[in-house]
Parts: sequence; C-alpha cells; structure tokens
Amino acid sequence: MKVSVQLDFLPVTADLAPAVHSLYLSCPTYIALIGGETPSLNDIRRELETLRQDTRRQAVLIRQGERVVGFLDYKVAHPDLHSATISLLLIEESLQGRGLGKAAVEQLEVLLKERMERLYAVVYGHNEQAKRFWERLGFEHLRDSGPNLSWYLKRLR
Repeated sequence: MKVSVQLDFLPVTADLAPAVHSLYLSCPTYIALIGGETPSLNDIRRELETLRQDTRRQAVLIRQGERVVGFLDYKVAHPDLHSATISLLLIEESLQGRGLGKAAVEQLEVLLKERMERLYAVVYGHNEQAKRFWERLGFEHLRDSGPNLSWYLKRLR
C-alpha cells in the first residue's frame, strides 16, 4: 500500500524570506532553466511585500515535518473568478523525484476544489521536466504564450 506524503502549508510572511531564499539557492538547475539569476534575499523580501498587497495571491512554504522542502506561489480568481493559477512550485532540488511536488499539488487541489473549477499551471522557460510533471498530474497543455511561457489546465470539478 502506498503511503501518501504528509505535508503542511505554512503561509509565507516577511520574516520567512530567508527560508524562501534558501530554497532558491537549493535549486540551481531551475534558475539556469529560466535563464535568470538567483534572487537575492532583498529581492525575495520585495517580492513578499508585493505578494502581501495582492489579496488574491497566496504563497506557502511546504513543510514535511519540521523541514522546509518547497515553496508554492499561486493566485486565486485568476485568470477568472472560477480559476486559480500556480505560478511557481519549487521543491528543493535534492528532494525532487520523491513525490513532494505531486503531494503539494494534490493538497492544493483539495483546498481549492470547493471554490474553483479550474487550476492552471504555468511553466517558464524550456523546462521539459516541469511540462512532463504537470502532464503526469492530469494537466493538459493549453497554449504557449510566447517562447518562454506554457500554460497547463486541470479541471477540478
């Protein structure tokens, strides 16, 4: 019998910026794929302040026990009132492939199912691994928006 991964979502506040920054530092492959630089701690602090001002945007640290294993950034009522969009799911690189990302998405689906009909996910850059991940979870490729952004969709009900 397969045991599901137990995760906790911890809402991100400004004082957790160092934990978010550490996650980015633990994911150099992701940073390389999107063609950017690792955000600084100050960049993270500014982003969390922006997040705090947008009531539709939610960000959580993903914990397994006491260990922070990931970060999830999503927006409810986007792009319409009956949808939510995952803009970033970041799992510590050394822990990828253990079902943590899948468990986090499944947990989010349960949280959103009563309020949202659709869940979108966006993939930045040429991240084939991420595209396969979303497809394995039942998301369908919806469209590409320019050369560096792909949209995926899953109906929740």
